[in-house]
Amino acid sequence: MQKDTKKAISDTFVALLESKSFDKITVKDIVETCGINRNTFYYYYSDIYDLLEEIFRRELDLVVEQHRAGKSWVEGFLCMATVAYGHKKLIRNIISSRSYDYWLSYMIKSCKYILVDFVTSEAEGMQVPEADIDFIATFYEHAFAGIITDWFRQGMQETPEEYVGQIWLVVGSIRRALERSQQRFLELSEDDPI
Repeated sequence: MQKDTKKAISDTFVALLESKSFDKITVKDIVETCGINRNTFYYYYSDIYDLLEEIFRRELDLVVEQHRAGKSWVEGFLCMATVAYGHKKLIRNIISSRSYDYWLSYMIKSCKYILVDFVTSEAEGMQVPEADIDFIATFYEHAFAGIITDWFRQGMQETPEEYVGQIWLVVGSIRRALERSQQRFLELSEDDPI
């Protein structure tokens, strides 16, 4: 019963986000639409932001799960883009509200899970310091999260396949960054042999 109630609250909130800005949704809207009392809502969530964070965590878990199941970075981004594409109004209602920071944090975390693995696999067999791998992955996490958020803000004019194809155009620069890191590492090693 508890899982059903919690799911009903979450589903109701998502349905409201399809038609209203996040800033205009209240706990009262959720409980009335869901047919529960306020105490029941507060039993599960401290506020609407807590509910939103749980939804983002659940979505992030799906991205991570698919990525760990052997999906490539392309499939990971395509999955994220396809889900968002199917919920254009909901996405617009979140990113155009006070909850934008939550959204951006979710996007960066989603990109991180995909890109850390990708950059690490690209660096395999190379002499690249771990700090450089982390820096390159972090740089692209923020770049990809920003690019994807812009796509959302512009109304997702391109299909997910077209958009991921555009992201693919810059992926080669990750390999070049790793090669530069290796070159710098090797030059420093020659100057300071141990």
